[in-house]
This record gives sequence, C-alpha cells and structure tokens, in this order.
Amino acid sequence: MDKIAKEVAELEFERFASEMDLDVSTDGLDEEEQSSLDEHRRKVVNSICNGSLVINEDGEPVYTPRRGENKEPLTFHEPTGSTIMAMDKKKKSEEVGKMYSVMAALTKQHPSTFSKMKYSDVKICSAITTLFLG
Repeated sequence: MDKIAKEVAELEFERFASEMDLDVSTDGLDEEEQSSLDEHRRKVVNSICNGSLVINEDGEPVYTPRRGENKEPLTFHEPTGSTIMAMDKKKKSEEVGKMYSVMAALTKQHPSTFSKMKYSDVKICSAITTLFLG
C-alpha cells in the first residue's frame, strides 16, 4: 500500500528534476528514448509512493534500500565533473562497472555498496543515476 499519493509523488519528481536542472521533457525524443525516460520516471515515482525514496530540501533523492542487509539511506548528490569522470576508470565494455562507479560517486559510497544490494534496489538507484546522466 502506498504511503504517498501518486499525484504528490509526481510533484516531488518534478521538484527533483527542477532542482537538479534535469531535462525530463519528451520533446524531440524518439520512441525508444521516450520509453526509457518513462520507465525511469515510473520507477522513481513508485519509490516515492512506497516511501523508500524521498526528495530532500535540496532536491536530492534519498533512497533507502528495501531488501538485503544494508538499509542505510543513500543520498544522491548533484553530479559534478568528477562524478562523470568516474566512468573513465572503466573500460569501454564495462557498462555495469561504469554505472556502479557513477552511483558510488553520486552517493559518496564505495561501488561495492551497490554490488551487495538486491537487484530490485539497484534498479531504483540505476534509474536515479540515469536521470542525472540524461
């Protein structure tokens, strides 16, 4: 059962996007890009609805994993240039490693934080990160 009404969660998503200066409009997107954006938005909104994700006063998402041993909240800070540079430490073919490196940089955690998470929690963290990366 949801703790937050969907309408309120959608407003919080928009506040997050606005505060972090994210382009979440579908203008100019092809069908695949629009579908991907809709999927990430849905995951974030659903997580707000169920109470596992809140948007703090600075507009940053704070996610509390729902499964597994570690249920410490993770704050996704606004990216910096060094956040994006975290991907440079991985080979071109290491897409998952790049994603975990960026998630770690955004949350100021070690990448192993995400490798130890249940996949249902990783999917939410990945959706937030993908929204940051555009």
